Amino acid sequence: MSEVDGQSFKNILACWAAGITVVSVNSNEDWQAITVNSFTSVSMVPPLICLNVANRLDACAYIARERHFAISILSDKQLDLGKRFAGYFDDRLENRFDDLACETTALGDPVIPDAMAWLGCTVVEQLNFGENTMFVGQVREGAWTDDKTPLLYHNRRWGIFQATEEK
Repeated sequence: MSEVDGQSFKNILACWAAGITVVSVNSNEDWQAITVNSFTSVSMVPPLICLNVANRLDACAYIARERHFAISILSDKQLDLGKRFAGYFDDRLENRFDDLACETTALGDPVIPDAMAWLGCTVVEQLNFGENTMFVGQVREGAWTDDKTPLLYHNRRWGIFQATEEK
């Protein structure tokens, strides 16, 4: 066994495949959004999810202040949107929502068009850990489709899911 430093921790976690989401929030008609793969379910009753957001991001401060957010689960056809909201494109840093016809949740948070699923959440718990804030959200609304394939992130690469068995 060896001790785990920051780089080895990143290498270990790169072995975990994760779905790609865009977490968005509306604060006084200013929309902020980021690509997040640290997202998971917490409870079915009540329906709770958990996500982690870097404290340095405006979206973190907006979610903490507004106490609500939306999560759009991206399909394999939305790689460019995943990268856009992850900050890959310098020309898209100013307004990442340009050219997107987003609908909004009941609380006004933008939902990415054609996402394979989405959730509208309110914050029920917020915990600061290291460089991130963990938000536990109660799901208030949402929708999904069964006809899309998820966009995944594994070993520092974007990809798609390939089933090895039938439902």
